[in-house]
Amino acid sequence: MAVAALGAAACSGDPAPEPSGVGAETPTILATTGIWADVVANVACNGLAQVESIIPVGGDPHGYEPSLQDRARMENAALVVANGLLLEEALEDTLDAVEESGTPVFRFAEGMDPIPYGFETGHDDHDDEGHEDDHDDH
Repeated sequence: MAVAALGAAACSGDPAPEPSGVGAETPTILATTGIWADVVANVACNGLAQVESIIPVGGDPHGYEPSLQDRARMENAALVVANGLLLEEALEDTLDAVEESGTPVFRFAEGMDPIPYGFETGHDDHDDEGHEDDHDDH
């Protein structure tokens, strides 16, 4: 549903006129990962937007530290697309700052109710290890 909403937002309105004059450019949409860049590129209205990834191919989205150039690219983008749910944990402060400066940031996970997942810690008491039944194994 989020992809459909993004597609509708990117493709809404009348068809864009051909760029002309000084400063007329194709808008740039930045996605945090290559996967989201690919998804966005497939709904970006047949080339009406240029879609790029912030994190390079093979980069770890959990620990990627944005450069000053990355921040400038995000501030100049028409839209920044992120996964959310701390996938891009090291980018969160920059995403928040860019959003506060006026660049729209779309987080796919916003509004979703994730399925809780946790690891049980501690030791299983193994209450059944004694096999205290009346059965004789011999």
